[in-house]
Amino acid sequence: MAKNDRTLLDGIIDDRVSIKLPSDKRDEAFEYLAFEQILKDYDLSSDEIQSGSVDGRRDGGIDGFFILVNGHLLQDPESFIWPRSSTELRVVLVTCKHHDTFKQATLDAIIATLSELFDFAIEDALLTGTYSEALLRKRDNLKFAYRKLSPRLSSFSVSICYASRGDTSDIGGEVAARGKQVAMIVEDSFGSCHAEFNFVGASELVELHRRIPNYTLELPFVEALAKGERYVLLARLSDYHRFISDEGNLRRYLFESNVRDFMGLNRVNEDIKKTLSGPPTPDFWWLNNGVTILATSAAITGKSIQVSDIQIVNGLQTTESIFRHFQSDPSATDDRCVLVKVLVTKDEAIRDSIIRATNNQTDVELASLHATDKIQRDIEDVLLRHGLFYERRKNFYANQGHTPDELVTPLYVAAGYIALVLKTPHKAVSLRSKFMRNSESYGRVFDESAPLAVWPKVTQVLRRVDAELESLRPHDIRTDKFLKQWRYVTALIIVADHFKTYAYSARDLINFDMSLVTHEAVQSVWNELGALPRNEGKMRGWSSYRNVIAACYAIGKERGITNVQAVASAGQSLTIPVEDLPDGFVEQVRAAAPPQPWKPGMHREICKQLGCEPRAYYAAIEQLIEEGVFLRQRDGVLYDGDGNVVAVDLERVDPSTLRLRGDSTTSSED
Repeated sequence: MAKNDRTLLDGIIDDRVSIKLPSDKRDEAFEYLAFEQILKDYDLSSDEIQSGSVDGRRDGGIDGFFILVNGHLLQDPESFIWPRSSTELRVVLVTCKHHDTFKQATLDAIIATLSELFDFAIEDALLTGTYSEALLRKRDNLKFAYRKLSPRLSSFSVSICYASRGDTSDIGGEVAARGKQVAMIVEDSFGSCHAEFNFVGASELVELHRRIPNYTLELPFVEALAKGERYVLLARLSDYHRFISDEGNLRRYLFESNVRDFMGLNRVNEDIKKTLSGPPTPDFWWLNNGVTILATSAAITGKSIQVSDIQIVNGLQTTESIFRHFQSDPSATDDRCVLVKVLVTKDEAIRDSIIRATNNQTDVELASLHATDKIQRDIEDVLLRHGLFYERRKNFYANQGHTPDELVTPLYVAAGYIALVLKTPHKAVSLRSKFMRNSESYGRVFDESAPLAVWPKVTQVLRRVDAELESLRPHDIRTDKFLKQWRYVTALIIVADHFKTYAYSARDLINFDMSLVTHEAVQSVWNELGALPRNEGKMRGWSSYRNVIAACYAIGKERGITNVQAVASAGQSLTIPVEDLPDGFVEQVRAAAPPQPWKPGMHREICKQLGCEPRAYYAAIEQLIEEGVFLRQRDGVLYDGDGNVVAVDLERVDPSTLRLRGDSTTSSED
């Protein structure tokens, strides 16, 4: 290791701590840096990097667990676009230690963990080690991906990285041998898997950190047609491959404005693959729509074009297919050509219209185009006036050097809107990006009729609450996980306390005085929330609707905050906290309720039988649904906890459309 590399690394960590990336704790800043640099070639966003963290109690010695399918991070198996053939599955495991050596004890813990975690024959309940929910969820995702992709798995690799501030040239023999043993355990767990173990020290992290994305590149061409600042080129496939590659890796950062990820080898991409591997005639560009590049400047010199601020907005499928074609032999030449359009403009509205138009020419999910929606651009503009940079296009501002304190993601502001405007903080806790695929839920959150000024106020309230909660965070709980659980209900109560009602409007929120979000205010709510009983464990309680309603009711009672039903009605039922129900009442409702699906009006019969009010009945039913005794039901359709249809009342519902028979809509709660 170069003599001063550890000093340089500590300086980088100092910078991260000062901007709280991801927090002001040195070990967390180091861990995030390690994840970011080790996975640099995959160009992950901050949210994606943090989603891979499993660090904490019962982590089995693993701090980061990342599953990549064809180079794209797998977070939610349900919403992931699975490739149909020739798939590359890669797993990256990272353990981070802020110490300045590489220790054998760290590797011993990993060996014990992987020996059973990677034995998929062992069910979670039978594992001898005690592992966190986050780690087991990653294991389940890997099991699912491995099983689903097995018929079309072209390669499977696992990379285990041990990152520290140590010197990789000074690793003891026993420690190095342990690293090799880890790789052998992984390879023995799978039939055809390439595993590698890497020690990543101060020098390696500094070197990776110095690698800066290059957005100004030169592309040789065979022919070119130019009109003003618009260019149509024919570039050799081998030249285009070098243009999109960096040390054997795809420059994924060039695709941040592309609305789609690589769709896998579907029918279209299979055709591209066959064309690439086929005979040299006809030429490739005859059979392919080509690539569209947006740039802020471009200039032709001789037989090449110099392009600045490159964003490939259309042609990701073509580009990845070309990259994969050359992967087996990067030095190969191919004189066939690909069609490349280069459009120069700095006007954001024009750039967005080009992105939408070029990506609407083939079948794309509507949700994938939301980045260019008017409401998204409006939110970006209004936040920009408040010194905040809205990442509607992944990493767009991050790669311009803006600090995390300046960046805001769509998911962050959406969750804030859900908590503070729609008054459903429990839903904000569990919000995932897949909600944007549902036009109804997307439209309810990103409501164009809502006053635009509410977005900066929502963001400011959340960020101020985050800053104060961070000072209260227990040292053994990670920042991102802690804040996600506590910020929404805390923010809601602070705002409602000012207005003395939970039924404040979005326009009321705009006028909320930010000076009221003080450390004392946050700590006071934190203490009151902490004293309340919660039924889902200490850190998971505020993702429960029942817990949130109980908290709003109890704290509202003490502080004189009225209209708790504004929160309850947003959640579609419960208006009475469970602790205010008579003893044994929930069990009485359970015994009185017939098997599902229930018929309309059934609640009236039970209320008459038990002599109770409907709101008490609904409170008990909500608790029983949360406990898994009953399923949520709407218009004769039963849904599980993930929103999947489980069963229908065939007398009332058409199973093919899920609509009430003889009706064109579904709108009532059973």
